[in-house]
Amino acid sequence: MGQSPQGGKTMSTLDLLLTIDSEKLKRPTKQVEIKRLSELVSQPVVFTVQAITFDEMNEIQDITAGKGADGSKMVPLFTVLKGVVEPSLKDSTLLGRFNVSTPKELLDSGKLLLPGEVMELYEQISGLSGFGEGKVIELKNG
Repeated sequence: MGQSPQGGKTMSTLDLLLTIDSEKLKRPTKQVEIKRLSELVSQPVVFTVQAITFDEMNEIQDITAGKGADGSKMVPLFTVLKGVVEPSLKDSTLLGRFNVSTPKELLDSGKLLLPGEVMELYEQISGLSGFGEGKVIELKNG
């Protein structure tokens, strides 16, 4: 139960959820600077990342399932491919510039991003997607 917006009677969780403006429930996004690339071009290289949806998470799991340890290693890569909004990692000019044919190959090759940079983007996207400490708080009785 929570406090009503007017400070009076407490409202049920359902009532509180019903007060949320659904237009404000957008996928969280964040801008992340890739420092190494910024230093190379002498200006900020900023990637926009967003939370992945449940469907995208399931798609990533389907792609990586049954591949054992190799599959679990690919989860961050596919999460980054789904979660990076800008720049478009599918852009044909970008792929051509780095002489690769797919976005996966662009990341796998290390030609654009280093493994640690991919992992940092993965962590940022995971956090936006609700994973990590402090996203859900367990209430103690008493």
